[in-house]
Amino acid sequence: MRQTHAARLAIMAARLRRSLPLLAILVSATLLFCLFLGWSSGSSVFRVLSPVSPTGIGAGIAGVLAGLAVIELCAAFAVTLMTAALQLAYDTGRHRVLALLVITCVLALAGLGWLLPARDATFLSLGATLPMLAAAALVALTIWFERAYLRPAYPGFRDFWVDIVDARLFLTRAAHGE
Repeated sequence: MRQTHAARLAIMAARLRRSLPLLAILVSATLLFCLFLGWSSGSSVFRVLSPVSPTGIGAGIAGVLAGLAVIELCAAFAVTLMTAALQLAYDTGRHRVLALLVITCVLALAGLGWLLPARDATFLSLGATLPMLAAAALVALTIWFERAYLRPAYPGFRDFWVDIVDARLFLTRAAHGE
């Protein structure tokens, strides 16, 4: 059970909770998003198969298996993205990472500004809420990154290279079951 990618995300969030609470919140949000995708996929499979299944047990089993598969695939994709982002951060350095975060924030806020004029009944749906949450998370991550890695006077100032190497080692240990 601990070898699954979803469990690895949960363990990462738990271990980051004290030292880096913002990153722990972002990893937890990623895990919750994976769980939501798995739940919605599983319930969709159940709804599609329930008219064909006379007792509903087969549709339930298929729904659970589909949900678990989607959760695991989504979590594996998230861990792969984290590994790639850490490699990119290691290769580029903290000033370029901050520039990439700022560019991403500007694009996310511009896209959000493009969505805001469409204020109809579907505006408060999940399709409009997710971009708002993603833009807010990007802005918070950018502000935290700038304070934690570029301002030595900040009380929580951290060494960028040490954190990147530690995070890569942590992901490698988690991949090998340590």
